[in-house]
Amino acid sequence: MRWSGLPLLLRSIVVGLLVTAVPTLLWGTLLQVNLKLSAQVPWAAILMAAFLVLYWKYLQGWGWPQSLATQRQTGLRAPALAPAVWGWSLLAGGLGLAASIVLFMVAHRLVRWPVAAAPDFSRFPAIAILVTLLMSAVVAGFSEEAGFRGYMQSPLEHRYGPASAILITSVIFGLLHLSHGAFIPAILFDMGWGALYGFLAWRSGSVVPALVLHSAADFLEFVLVWKLPHRAPAPLVWQAGPDALLWAECSLVVVMSAASVWAFRRLGRLHDDSSRESLVPRVNVHT
Repeated sequence: MRWSGLPLLLRSIVVGLLVTAVPTLLWGTLLQVNLKLSAQVPWAAILMAAFLVLYWKYLQGWGWPQSLATQRQTGLRAPALAPAVWGWSLLAGGLGLAASIVLFMVAHRLVRWPVAAAPDFSRFPAIAILVTLLMSAVVAGFSEEAGFRGYMQSPLEHRYGPASAILITSVIFGLLHLSHGAFIPAILFDMGWGALYGFLAWRSGSVVPALVLHSAADFLEFVLVWKLPHRAPAPLVWQAGPDALLWAECSLVVVMSAASVWAFRRLGRLHDDSSRESLVPRVNVHT
């Protein structure tokens, strides 16, 4: 069967996973070679940064084959955004992300989460660690937003609508994180974050705001693992009872979630207005 004859759902999933896998696997390979040959100098990050620039240009339509340039650009979904759309996108997505992180902290008071072994950074200089963690976060945000919220979700939105497209991509996004362990609460949070980034990409019309927030969140997580590797788990509510910190966290979740919904509504109106304006034919006053 020819590629074009396959169902759109299958084609979108395959292409999205492939777009995600290329930089992810390349970074993993470069990092392993870097650690074996010269762990004190993070040269892999420099090579990876150059590759990401070229890869982004390729996904936007640069390079061979030019017959597919328009499809690549449409699939990536990364048009230039007006400053107002940028601002509301970062505010809405940032508030939603902050609310989810605090909810994540609350979840650790409700269920005992597995404790992963802390990585050993002792033999690496701080600057090398920082550069490597930053590049790891950028690669994750770049590859997953381009692949999932761009090439996978965008065509599904046009065929099935945004709700179904976001649901499909977020479920696949969560299941992909089974490689980190089959702990159901963690997978549900991964699906939730996938839905948040997917909703942001749809409402802003671009994967770039989600890419920025995704990379920033991952970098914060990586730095915390580096600097606080042996944090003692907080006591479960069922053992110690609710305390002032728990109530404060719950209140923050409610307030930031409400603020995020309000900001998303503003972003949606901006995006809808700009979409309507783009449909209005332009009149050349000189004709």
